[in-house]
Amino acid sequence: MVGVVVSDARPDRARAVGVVALGAAALAVVGLAVRLAEGPARDPSLRTEDPAVAQARDAVTGLVVRDGAGARVPLAPRGRAHVLMVNSTSCSFCREALRDMARLQPAAGVRGLRVVTLEGAKAGDTMLAAAGVRGAFSAGPDGDRDQVLLTFRIPGTPVLARTDTAGRIVETVPGYPGPSLLARWGDVLFR
Repeated sequence: MVGVVVSDARPDRARAVGVVALGAAALAVVGLAVRLAEGPARDPSLRTEDPAVAQARDAVTGLVVRDGAGARVPLAPRGRAHVLMVNSTSCSFCREALRDMARLQPAAGVRGLRVVTLEGAKAGDTMLAAAGVRGAFSAGPDGDRDQVLLTFRIPGTPVLARTDTAGRIVETVPGYPGPSLLARWGDVLFR
């Protein structure tokens, strides 16, 4: 901190104010230079992505799940784009999202949806059926370790993510913002 003694003499006061202003500007420039040198990885104020979104995406990327038959399969397989959903049986927003999907689904169902339910594939099947969603893939975590990982690394349920044909997550949405998201992702969900 810079201290300045100001006297009653006007020229000294103007000079002191000028020195303080110049010092503050110099500190700001040095601070900005340090932040830019550190880059986004070290300075959170320079990051453009919400940390909760990044954490959710990282928890789901490359995730292996168990389908209803107990087979280990990737949640985001390659070859087709998908919408991934991490949900829980206790999540009212998850049920709302599934009901909205059911209202919008064509006769073939929601074939582009891949759901991993924290309580397991059978619980996910029950949720999908109760909402009226047809054609979606349902799975559960690949054991207790993955259930804990998802529970604590996901910022809440639901988390929805859209993948490309290489199985990479290209967009992640924590929470359920409403049917406008489903309409925007309709080409993947309702293909």
